[in-house]
Amino acid sequence: MNDLSTTAAADIQVSERLQSIRVRTDYLGNYQSVNHVRNLPPIYVDEPVELGGKDSGPTPLEMTLCALNSCTAMIMNILRKEMKFEITGVRLEAVAQHDVRRAEMRRTGKLFSQVEPIAYHYHKIDQKVFMKTPESDERLAKFRSEVERLCPLYHLMTDAKVNIVSEWVRE
Repeated sequence: MNDLSTTAAADIQVSERLQSIRVRTDYLGNYQSVNHVRNLPPIYVDEPVELGGKDSGPTPLEMTLCALNSCTAMIMNILRKEMKFEITGVRLEAVAQHDVRRAEMRRTGKLFSQVEPIAYHYHKIDQKVFMKTPESDERLAKFRSEVERLCPLYHLMTDAKVNIVSEWVRE
């Protein structure tokens, strides 16, 4: 973890760089909750009907994949400007594997809390970044490296030891 006592710029205090993010969540029952962020419309999080939910929104794990893809795209936008990197038509896809434990619960009759997880979070994430760019392979490799270095959600996942397999595809 970074030492939070100093910043790179001597005239900037750590307290000036750290910012709080607030979310309020109301549990609605069963698997459904509604989240309130700033003045945005409510964001529902739920499970599919076949798992006992109302399918009123993405699951929590689907939301983290949305956040990973969106964060990657936002960092790409920042770096596109800073590096004068020509890129259009960006599209991201993510597929994750996680341990749902249901198969073992059915086979053994154990409760959810009695099944030892293979992983408490994602086992693996395959992320594909599709884009159009005339940039050289060398510049694309540097751009990709910088995106991965600077994306907070990428680090949140990798710090949790989630294996992210990222493929960047020219279209």
